[in-house]
Amino acid sequence: MCIALYIDSVVDRVKASNVGCYYKMTCISILLYADDILLIAPSITSLQQLVLLCESELSWLDMKINIRKSACMRVGPRFNVNCSNIVASDGRELSWCENIRYLGIYVKAARQYSYFYYLHFS
Repeated sequence: MCIALYIDSVVDRVKASNVGCYYKMTCISILLYADDILLIAPSITSLQQLVLLCESELSWLDMKINIRKSACMRVGPRFNVNCSNIVASDGRELSWCENIRYLGIYVKAARQYSYFYYLHFS
């Protein structure tokens, strides 16, 4: 037996919240591919709201965020300033890192957005 689970409702919920980032009036606060979710927020407070919102919707779908595989990163003039930790609904904190990998692309914490590709050959 095969069961397909769709998480479009997570995207719908983020869009409906009006929290996060927009480009030309298009919500870019959430990007996802399969079970990988990337949240983009203009502030730490907004990111905290988005994490809790996604957790709530995923819980309704009987899913949850894997905190051990999740991380936060800052880009912008204050990228290297210490800030509050993002906390999951169960009290666990998401770690802050200097770069993240999303779909084979590394994004680096810096004053300006920068990325680099990582190719792995076996």
